[in-house]
Amino acid sequence: GIDPDLLRAIAWQESRLQYDVIGKNPVSGYGMGLMQIDSQHLAYMRKRGIDRELLVSDICTNIYTGALILAQAFHKWGPTWEAVGAYNAGFAATPKQHFRRMAYARKIYTVYRKLKHGENRH
Repeated sequence: GIDPDLLRAIAWQESRLQYDVIGKNPVSGYGMGLMQIDSQHLAYMRKRGIDRELLVSDICTNIYTGALILAQAFHKWGPTWEAVGAYNAGFAATPKQHFRRMAYARKIYTVYRKLKHGENRH
């Protein structure tokens, strides 16, 4: 399974734990809810019975969807920080995206480490 503190760290970075946020993504559209599920995932999620309204109105579904996206990254890269970075920066195999993945992963690692050491319990 995925460490709940890792999901908590991602949720903190993405929305500061605000469940009703709709955020703008200049590249792909918009992010939804606590985990800021990117609108590019909607077609894939609809096949699983999850639509925009559910992602915005149901916190558990939003977290589940975020965990599913992270699990897909773990499947590709293993349980690595690059996989964590893919949650935000995507799966493209380019040097630019690798850099973006690692930059995002550093942010998550900082929050995650604080959670694990009992600091700033978000």
